[in-house]
Amino acid sequence: MAQILSSIFIFLFYVLLLVNISEQQQQLINSTTTATCNFTACNSERIACSSNLDCDCFSLTSNSNIGICGSTIFSCASVVRCNMDNVTCSIASTICVNSTRCGQPICYPLPMASKQICSPKAVTSTTLQTTTTGWFSTGKMINARYYHTASILSNGKVLVTGGYDNGSSLNKAELYDLSTGTWTSTSNIHNARSSHTASVLSNGKVLVTGGFGENIIRNSVELYDPSTGAWTTAGNMITARYGHTASILTNGKILVTGGAGNSGISKSAELYDPSTGIWTTTRNMTNARYDHIASVLSNGKVLVTGGGNNNGALNSAELYDPSTGVWTTTGNMNNARYGHTASILTNGKILVIGGTGNSSALNSTELYDPLTSAWTITSNMNNARDWHTASVLSNGRVLVAGGGNGNVLNSAELYDPLANTWTTTSNMTNARSQHTASVLSNGKVLATGGYNSNTGFLNSAELY
Repeated sequence: MAQILSSIFIFLFYVLLLVNISEQQQQLINSTTTATCNFTACNSERIACSSNLDCDCFSLTSNSNIGICGSTIFSCASVVRCNMDNVTCSIASTICVNSTRCGQPICYPLPMASKQICSPKAVTSTTLQTTTTGWFSTGKMINARYYHTASILSNGKVLVTGGYDNGSSLNKAELYDLSTGTWTSTSNIHNARSSHTASVLSNGKVLVTGGFGENIIRNSVELYDPSTGAWTTAGNMITARYGHTASILTNGKILVTGGAGNSGISKSAELYDPSTGIWTTTRNMTNARYDHIASVLSNGKVLVTGGGNNNGALNSAELYDPSTGVWTTTGNMNNARYGHTASILTNGKILVIGGTGNSSALNSTELYDPLTSAWTITSNMNNARDWHTASVLSNGRVLVAGGGNGNVLNSAELYDPLANTWTTTSNMTNARSQHTASVLSNGKVLATGGYNSNTGFLNSAELY
């Protein structure tokens, strides 16, 4: 009896604690200066919470119906994760909110959710009637390209670098301004490259690594400074590689894994420290692989999935622990695949989509649960596809666009994690594969470049 009473007391204590924390969170935003929003209404109706299109509604982790209307012009590396209870923050003047873009609950600075920055927008029936969804064209890039990168800068602009066009890799870089829908050139990268990586660091600079260009597999690295528009060379990687991954760890370092190099397909991994500019080796992966995907989980570990090697497509997956530098195998995927995507859902699970198996493009999708290390098959897409894009939208759904399955596709579809269903949405204006898709600060998705079998390399861009 004493044990039962003790358990009831502990349960009631935690209930009261959570209620108290929830009330404390709401007290933080009940001032006359903080812009608030009804997340449920904004999410279901896709209505902006502010007349400032750079603002969006972030739901509180303690009450998903309530939100703050805050600026989206920030990099995920510039904010910290909420405490392990996913409700509280240790930093003053911040509040714990859900962030689909960052893939984890973040401590959001309340001054960025002021009514002066995100002035409230009255939602009227006229507004609801004129709200439209779908794809529409925006300004064309200066250069056609595919196998390029697109990075969202802290100022909200999108930096596109490198890629491949008409038989050679590019050293061209350009910027997209979402406020004007136009592209402008910025300074060229020092080394032409495609199939490289680009990572936005916590200081706002962009780190570009490796790739292939001018018949050379590159180990060169360079940094772009948005404040000056200039590129500077950084220390070379230890191993030249392309078709690799680069992941921003919670400690700020960059983990580079696998890829194809001068000695074939690699299992090597290395770390870049932005504070010193130095690369150091870390332990090798269990399996050599390229054209794989790496996802940073909410617990800070990195999940690597699929890819290919000399034996074909892989179904293996493995985890990197930054605290120990050790790789461990985790459950195999149900389907071997490369040229796939992996999206971090708001519930922390990883959704792996499509890709190429050992014979053809796949329509299969599966979910990885970090808590159980298990994969479960989920519903199939309407179209098999590889080399597509997958974007987690502000409403938690996943937008998949383009890719190929023998033909280059213009189709797009949406995955609903709650219903576990795929539904078609409007087609892109251009069929494209090996393109990029970026979720902008206003919630729209920018698709750039790619390849189309009818028109060749694309310089077109469009918004969803």
